[in-house]
This record gives sequence, structure tokens and C-alpha cells, in this order.
Amino acid sequence: MRIISGKFRGKTIPSPKEEIVKPTLDRIKENIFNILQFKVANSEVLDLFAGSGALGIECISRGAELVTFVDNNKKNTAMLEKFLKTLGDSHFEVKTCDYYDALKTSKKFDIIFLDPPYDSDLAEMAIGKIYKFGLLKEDGIIVWEHSFEKDNKKFAHKIFDTRKYGSVVVDFLGKEKTAE
Repeated sequence: MRIISGKFRGKTIPSPKEEIVKPTLDRIKENIFNILQFKVANSEVLDLFAGSGALGIECISRGAELVTFVDNNKKNTAMLEKFLKTLGDSHFEVKTCDYYDALKTSKKFDIIFLDPPYDSDLAEMAIGKIYKFGLLKEDGIIVWEHSFEKDNKKFAHKIFDTRKYGSVVVDFLGKEKTAE
């Protein structure tokens, strides 16, 4: 797994060994950032269920103002923080905590990445809390990666784009559904 663009392009991102961590494939990541390309620079980003942190790291490489990485696995966050320090960039913070505790903040984000274990309902619960707590900025986006088997109808009115990559789906949610 590598950083695909920006000032750290080509650097290899270490990946946690746990089977539950499934890093976003480079081709999916590249497509996500083709959609987000003009939103990343100077943005505030939350990489919830960060795992390897690949999506948030890509944002740092592309000029994000601050990326907050959250994962409840201490080994993952330690590996992530160690790697981030090797980049010599200070536009990040790493938190080892439950997603719900991380969402108890008054901070608002431009981009929120959600990539929890596919067989859980954590993303749906997190999305509900993100909207309830008003954590998206006015033009903010939630990027939700999940399996094609996941039912996303509950949030259909917030989804403004959906991309399918084999068995993986990436939904882009905003405050309101936008015209295409």
C-alpha cells in the first residue's frame, strides 16, 4: 500500500497485521481522491476507524490542514503514529479510543472517512451521531466504504454519489442530497 499523490507520493504505508484491517485498495483510493481532489487542500479531516490510516495519510500528502486519526486498537494507532512522525509533517493527531468517544467533539470537519469492519453496524451508528452532533461543515462530505451487501437506504437522502468496485461500495454523503 502506498501514498498515490502529493508531497509524500510513493512512500509505503505500513499495514496492521490483524485480519479485521482491510486497507483501501490503491485503485479505489485513487478514485475517491479524484472525486475529492478540490476539497482536500486546507481541509480538516476525520479518519474514523483509521486502521492503517491510508485515507487520512493521503489527505496529509495532498495538503490537508489537519487530519485526526481514530482507531480503538492501540497497536494500530502506535504503528500509524510512528509512520506519521517519519514523514516530518505535523498536520495530524492520533487518538486511541472508541468511535463514539471521538465523535463527542465540537470540532467540525470538511471530510469524514468511515471504513469500519464491513460486518458491523458501526458506520451506520457513526453516521447517525455525525449528523446528530452536527460534525460536518457546510460543504462537508462523509466517505463511507462498505460491502455491496450493506443496506444504505437509511441515508439515501444524504447520498450524492455512489461508486461500485467489485464487492466494495463507496458512498459520498453530504448535508443534503445535491443535484447531479
